[in-house]
Amino acid sequence: MSVEQTTQLIQLILNSVLMIVACAFILAGLLLRRSALEYRLQTTSLEYCQVLHLAYESQGDRLLLLKKQLRHLQQQVKLAQKGTISIHYAFLVFVASTFTLSLRTVVDATWLITTALALFVVGIGILLLSVTLLLLDLHKSDRPFWQELKGMIELRHDRAGQRSIQIARSRNPKFTKDFHTHLIRERDRSA
Repeated sequence: MSVEQTTQLIQLILNSVLMIVACAFILAGLLLRRSALEYRLQTTSLEYCQVLHLAYESQGDRLLLLKKQLRHLQQQVKLAQKGTISIHYAFLVFVASTFTLSLRTVVDATWLITTALALFVVGIGILLLSVTLLLLDLHKSDRPFWQELKGMIELRHDRAGQRSIQIARSRNPKFTKDFHTHLIRERDRSA
């Protein structure tokens, strides 16, 4: 290989590595978003169960609102999951492209460069698809974008359902105590 070919090959490898790093950053953001959505889904589901068991006549509107929120959050989690899967595929395609280019340094076959470039283009397409899914997910969100970012960054580390337990405690202390005891027992069994 000539010096010019070696320089071009190094540039192609660096492009693939740069896209792998971009995929890693996007994947980290998608995983953070997905965990925040799953946390919201879990707390809303717990609150729905508590309101359902309270069985007050005035809770009908609250039940409908919580049911609507649950469906909306489930759709968002599915969309976030599709985005996460697609970014994983993009990551794998870029790794394959880098491996193909590295193989070109050992084997003197020009078709490896064509294959690596085709893999690179496919990886870019999949990466754009995952970013599109992320933007669609953010567009369908029921909260403003800055509130979503704040929620992802400040993902609380307290126990799931703490907010809904506090809400139910104000309505029915005996039920909340029994339900809280049930949650502790379930957690201890699973551990």
